[in-house]
Amino acid sequence: MAHVFERILGIPLTRARRDALMANTLSGRSGPDAAAYVLAGVQHNTEKAGALLAAQGIFAIACTYGLDHGWPRGLAIAAILLLVAGAMLAMSMLRSTAAPFRHGEEDKRLKIMFDLLLLRMVRFNIALYCTFLSVLLLGIAAIRFAY
Repeated sequence: MAHVFERILGIPLTRARRDALMANTLSGRSGPDAAAYVLAGVQHNTEKAGALLAAQGIFAIACTYGLDHGWPRGLAIAAILLLVAGAMLAMSMLRSTAAPFRHGEEDKRLKIMFDLLLLRMVRFNIALYCTFLSVLLLGIAAIRFAY
């Protein structure tokens, strides 16, 4: 069962497996190169969150359009709530990433940055699933309205 959650969330669930992933991912990289690699991953996830927020805005407009035009209310409201939940997760990824650079030794800072990367991956994946389910509900609402 844990393996299924790892696949869904996109990261290992246990600290030992996350540490092994970090060691494998960063093997062969020196301290500054490893930090730059992880920071690039964090920044990439931040950029993806911004793109997802833009898409969610478009789908929110589709939800309100559906509500205004008589689409099944329950489906449209559920879609909006999923979009809001996904948007909150995506927005939580837009917070500053300066904290890992302010304190601690280099190995500890790198571990904090890697954990930040994994946490953002989980948030993004859940936000993406919420958005997908929202779009699916909108599609069902549109089909039910049409027939």
